[in-house]
Amino acid sequence: MSKPIYCLKILMFCDQFQISTKEKKSLEDICSFIVECYIQVWISAPDIITAPINDIMFLKKLLNYNNNKLGEIALKKFINHLWYLNEECAVFSLFDDRVDYNTKHRMANKILQGYEENINKEENEGSNKKINVQFDDVSNFVNQDLPFALLNNKSWKLFQRFKISFNFLREDPSTWKALDEYIQAKEILSALKVVNDTAERGIKLMEEYNEKFTKNEDQKQFILQVVQEYRQQYPGFSREILKKTYAY
Repeated sequence: MSKPIYCLKILMFCDQFQISTKEKKSLEDICSFIVECYIQVWISAPDIITAPINDIMFLKKLLNYNNNKLGEIALKKFINHLWYLNEECAVFSLFDDRVDYNTKHRMANKILQGYEENINKEENEGSNKKINVQFDDVSNFVNQDLPFALLNNKSWKLFQRFKISFNFLREDPSTWKALDEYIQAKEILSALKVVNDTAERGIKLMEEYNEKFTKNEDQKQFILQVVQEYRQQYPGFSREILKKTYAY
């Protein structure tokens, strides 16, 4: 996100330093893309319930973006990252209010049909296969009956994976919001982490922390042990915890 911020700042203050006409035009193109496309997608990325529809809408927006060259570059990059648009993740759209009742009803029937056909089959569970969409096929892909077309006979396993009851699928979608099973399922799925931002921040923080003290690997391990022992002695930062610790 830092690079888009820098681009916006440079364009805002471009009159205060020398910049060529070509550079200014490139900045304007990039900043237009940031405002029209990127910001909304970046902000909504952590919301797991809306993720499938957001991704489909983003593909359509890139396909029809007014700057064909920039839209094509972004689209070629984005289609290489569709591993989350699989038969299980598509189930999240059942809880998306933007999906109409008729589509949810058909999705529910397809999931239940897959469950009934495969519940007694012994199958080695593997990783979900990433959707492979070629650039020339994007138009055909987004014009499918999505997210319904993404479901298959394995989609029901999302509920099994998180031990969630899906009996509410047998009811009319217009009544789901009043059903305890639906409410509980949505609460569980909404709490899932779908971006690795926290992990990346932790790794970066740890790398910077290590470099502050020493480059010697043995000393780094000693530092980690000291930090671990300290956190065991001081699990919190309140005065009450410090007082209890000192009392020992």
